[in-house]
Amino acid sequence: MQTFNLVGVTDIKSAVKPEKRRYKRYLDKYNDPATQYAFDVLFTSKYVTGRDAQLACFRHLQDLGRQRNSDFPYHYDTDYVTMIENFTRMLPNPDNFKVNLKPYINQSFVLDSVLGWRTEENGTRFTTVNFSEARRQGKTFIASMLMNFYYFMVAAEATSQDFLVASYDSEHATKLFNDVSIQAKKLIKLPEFREWAKENDVDAQTQQVIGRINKNTIRKGTSEGGGFDSFHNVIAIYDEIGNLKPDKNETLRQITSGQNGIKNRMFVKISTAYPNAKVKFKKDQDLMRKIIEQDSLREADDTFQMIYSQDSENEVFEPDTWGKSNPNLNEVNEVDYKSALTSLIKDRDDADRSGELATFVNKSLNIWSRKFQNSYLSLENIQKNIIDDFDIYGRDVYIGFDGSQSNDNTSFGFVFPYREVNSDKYFCKQFSFIPFAQAKTIEAKEKQDGLNYRELEKQGLCEITRSPEGTIDKDQVYHWLEKFIADNDLKVKMIALDPNLSDWLLKRIENYHDEWPVSTVRPTSQVLSNPTKDLQAQFINGNAAILNDPLLIDGFTNAVLIEDRGGAVKIDRLNRTSDHIDTSDALVNAHTGAQFYFEDFKGDDYNPFNDLSRDEKKDYFKRMFG
Repeated sequence: MQTFNLVGVTDIKSAVKPEKRRYKRYLDKYNDPATQYAFDVLFTSKYVTGRDAQLACFRHLQDLGRQRNSDFPYHYDTDYVTMIENFTRMLPNPDNFKVNLKPYINQSFVLDSVLGWRTEENGTRFTTVNFSEARRQGKTFIASMLMNFYYFMVAAEATSQDFLVASYDSEHATKLFNDVSIQAKKLIKLPEFREWAKENDVDAQTQQVIGRINKNTIRKGTSEGGGFDSFHNVIAIYDEIGNLKPDKNETLRQITSGQNGIKNRMFVKISTAYPNAKVKFKKDQDLMRKIIEQDSLREADDTFQMIYSQDSENEVFEPDTWGKSNPNLNEVNEVDYKSALTSLIKDRDDADRSGELATFVNKSLNIWSRKFQNSYLSLENIQKNIIDDFDIYGRDVYIGFDGSQSNDNTSFGFVFPYREVNSDKYFCKQFSFIPFAQAKTIEAKEKQDGLNYRELEKQGLCEITRSPEGTIDKDQVYHWLEKFIADNDLKVKMIALDPNLSDWLLKRIENYHDEWPVSTVRPTSQVLSNPTKDLQAQFINGNAAILNDPLLIDGFTNAVLIEDRGGAVKIDRLNRTSDHIDTSDALVNAHTGAQFYFEDFKGDDYNPFNDLSRDEKKDYFKRMFG
C-alpha cells in the first residue's frame, strides 16, 4: 500500500486523488457512515472542509487498507458502529425532550471512528480523542452520548466503575453533566434498559449518575477542585480543555495515570479554540497533525483527532468557507443554511463593531488566534515562516539585547540578513537566560510561564541561570555571547540595547570588544516604531525565517501592538506575570539596524561600473590611465 508524506501539502484532496479507486473498494466493503463521509470529503464537493478534517478522513481510509499489516494491530468493526448508531437514536434532544436525536454524518464520523476501531483483543483502539469544532455544533452532544454509551453499554456488566465529566471550572463541567444526566434519565425508562437499571438501582441525580448495586458512578470534577488521582475512570471527558491553564496540566496526568490497564479506557478532550495558543491542547493538536501527515508513522495510532476549523484567519471575511469550522452547515437544508449563516455573519459584524472580533474568531470559526486582539503577529504568519535549519556560520549579524533581573527572561535576538533567489530575507534567532528568583524554583517558573525550560535548555535554546538566588548571572550571559560569536565566526554589524537595563553589558563590550559596534536604543514608540513595523511586514510577506523554537514563538504570540497619540507603535504584553515578550523585544532591537542592511548591500555579482554614466566611466578611466 502506498504511504504519503503530506507535510507542507495544502491541497490534501489533490494529493490523494490517485487513490480514489482503492478507497472506493473500502467504501463498497464497509458502507458505514464514517467511511462514506471520509470518501465524500476527499472525492466530492458535498462538504466544505478544512485541511485538518481532510487529514482525519484520509487517515481513516488509509488505516482501512493497512489492517492486516504486522505493525498495525487494529481492525474496523462495523458491529460496534451499528451499536453506537442505534444507541444515539434512542437519546432525547437536550433542546426538545420530545424529539430523539439523529446525528449529522460529521458527528457519526467521530462516534463511529472512536468506537469502531478495535484492538486485536477487541478493546478500544483510540484511548485518547482530540476533538475540536466551533460552538453550537454538537461537541457536548457527542461527549454526552459517549459517556452514556459507556455507562449503559460498555460497562453494563462491570462493577465499581468510575466515569468522569470534567472541565477547568464547575460551570463548564456542570453544563456537560446536565446533558449526560438528561439522557440517562430517558435511557433508564426505555424498555431496552429498564430492567437492567432496576436491578442495579440506577439513579440519574443532579450531581452524579449512580448505580447503587453495581457501584458504577458518573461524577463531575474540575481542575480547580482537583481530586482526579483517586479514581480509575473507564472514560473521562474533559470539556473546554483549550482554556486549561498550563499550571493545571498536572490534573490531566492524574486522570490518564488512573486509567492505565483498563481495556476500554478512553480520554476525550473537547474544546473550541482560544486566544492562548501555548496551552497543552493546542500543542497536542499540532503534534498529532504532524504524525497524521507522515502516514508511515505509527507513533500515535491510539489517538484520534478531528479538528473542524478554518484554514486561515483571512476566512473571517469569507462566509462561504465557514462550513470548515461549522460542519453542520454542510448538512442542513437550504433554508436553515441561509438562516444559520446570516446569524453568524451578524455575530461577526456585531463583534467587529464592538471590538470583540477576536472572540468570534476563536469561538465561531475555531481559530487559535490573537490577531484580532491587535496582536503583533498572527499564529499563521509565525508558522508559515518556520524552516528546518539555517547555517549562521560566518554571516553578518545584528544583535539585540533585552535585559532583566528577577522574573523576566534575559534574551539575545539575532537577525541574519541573507538573500534567497534575489529576495532580501532575515533569519531570526534567539537565546535566553532564565531567572527564577521571583517564582522561587525553576519548576514553579515553568508552571507560571507554561514552558519546559529544562527541556529547552537541553535543546540549546536557553540556559537557566547559574545564580543560586535565581537572579540573572551577568558573567554567564556575557561569556555565552562572547563564545557564541567566536564559535560561529560571526561578523557583528551592531549590538543594540537599552542602556537602562544593560549598562553593565555596554561597559564590558567597550572594555573587551571595542570592535563590536554598539547602539543604544531607548524603549519608546518613537524609536521602535519603524523597526517594529518593518519586522512585522517581513513575517507577513514571508521574508523572515525562524526555527521551530517554542521560546521565540511564545514571544511573538504574546506580543500585542500599542499605539501612542502620534500613531507610533511598539510591542507590549497582555499578562505581566506569565506573558513574556523578551525574545521579541530583543529581535526588534536588533532590527533597528538590520532593517537598513540591504540599502547598501552589494551582492557577489555586483559591478560598480553599472552605476556610472557614460561620461563618468570616461572620467574614471582618464584619471586611472591618463
